[in-house]
Amino acid sequence: MKKSASAEDYMKSILILHRRNGSVRSSEVAEEMGVSRPSVCNAMKKLRKQEMIYFGENDCICFTETGKIFAEKVYSKHSLIAKFLRRIGVSKKTADEEACEIEHAISDETYECLNRYYEKKMLPG
Repeated sequence: MKKSASAEDYMKSILILHRRNGSVRSSEVAEEMGVSRPSVCNAMKKLRKQEMIYFGENDCICFTETGKIFAEKVYSKHSLIAKFLRRIGVSKKTADEEACEIEHAISDETYECLNRYYEKKMLPG
């Protein structure tokens, strides 16, 4: 998939909503992200064309296998960065906001290095 911050944000939101509700509709994505329904519709067309999602029963958004892996990677980057920032004293609100920005900028290599560092140096044990 062509990497774009917007696509990553949509995929992450779909994953979060799916974990929270068990199913996801476009209107829920719009509400979660604070965007218009037409914006979601346009993004879903692009994601479907890239074979990241498909529409299942009752027009629920479902991940393809590739889409699920992609969304989980984006969410994992976000979660690690937010945890890291909170661990060094950044407020939860600021950590979550900045993790949303940083997750798009770091490479998989940097993510893996941060993850190893976090597990080795920052987790109690």
